[in-house]
Amino acid sequence: MNAQIAILQNAIDKLESNKNFSYQYVYKQKEVFSDTLIENEKYVLLKVPEDKEIGYFFRHESKYGDMKVPATDLYNGKNLISINPTDSTYNTRKVQALIFRRSLLGELNWIKTFLKKNPSKIVQTSDTTFNSINSYHLIVNTKDTIIDKDHLYVRIHLFIDKVTGLPVCRITRSRTADFGKEVTNYYTEESYFNYKIDQDNINTAYFAIPEGFHPPKEKPKEHTALFVPGKIAPDWTLYDTDDKKTSLSQMKGKIVLLDFFFVGCVPCMNTLAPLDKLHEKYMNKNFVILSISDRDSKKLVTAFKKNQRIKNQMYPNGGDVAKLYHITAAPTFYFIDQEGKIASIVDGYSDDFEKKMSAIIDNLLKKS
Repeated sequence: MNAQIAILQNAIDKLESNKNFSYQYVYKQKEVFSDTLIENEKYVLLKVPEDKEIGYFFRHESKYGDMKVPATDLYNGKNLISINPTDSTYNTRKVQALIFRRSLLGELNWIKTFLKKNPSKIVQTSDTTFNSINSYHLIVNTKDTIIDKDHLYVRIHLFIDKVTGLPVCRITRSRTADFGKEVTNYYTEESYFNYKIDQDNINTAYFAIPEGFHPPKEKPKEHTALFVPGKIAPDWTLYDTDDKKTSLSQMKGKIVLLDFFFVGCVPCMNTLAPLDKLHEKYMNKNFVILSISDRDSKKLVTAFKKNQRIKNQMYPNGGDVAKLYHITAAPTFYFIDQEGKIASIVDGYSDDFEKKMSAIIDNLLKKS
């Protein structure tokens, strides 16, 4: 165990010994219900010992699909700054620790901290050639248990170049119900390359907000213009995963909960179990849940519904309906009363989600 932990520590020391370093990686994510997501990413880190929170300034770039310009996050000692080149604006969020945790240095230090408490959870298997590089192959078991006769686990495979001592790849294989309400197989892979160290142009100025960028103008949420007490909800027609044609107008006389989601959205996954409970609780009380994906195909939504054993109707290819309802984030929920009027809007997920939603439904039932 000490020898294996020493290999990990050596990789951390190699990175932390530099004033700055950068690397690129290809991120692949695969679930049983979806196609493989592939992103091209880059991190640039500058050691800043006086930064008490992280100790580094960093820049994270991510590009996937048909993106022409990468999404960019910066941290320069205050908050995380997200750059939007389409309109030369930036937003600030206090999630820099979370984004740094996803960096290679953050990941390695997290594994190191885990192994301090659980030193027996690391094993070394035979050396492996990965991307033509002769590598050490370490496996860290961060979770290994049996619940209801189902084997749940999370295994991190770390491949480290035997010559340079730097990571070549990190693969995570897991079977877990940490996301959603059903046990699912997950696979992620990060292939690291193009390491650069102590570059002359990487200094504090590199992490400044680009010239000409500005905060966005304050404006109310788009859906507030639509949400007027008593306003009739816009009608729509979609086909569900069983090819059943549905229009909102057909639901008149029922209390309708419109759930705008997309597959892979973590807060959306968190709502699955409570939505199931709401479906069961109110299914005989003139209440229905209609889940609409603003971006996902029929094949993907069908597989997702089957895998997560979702009981309510689900509708793929709902982008036009999402625009009609001014959806800017997922999940977003619209309550439609029995007369077809908008009654309430709920954004996002919270720990009291089920209780909050039940209170709205009960109030609407009292009025009916």
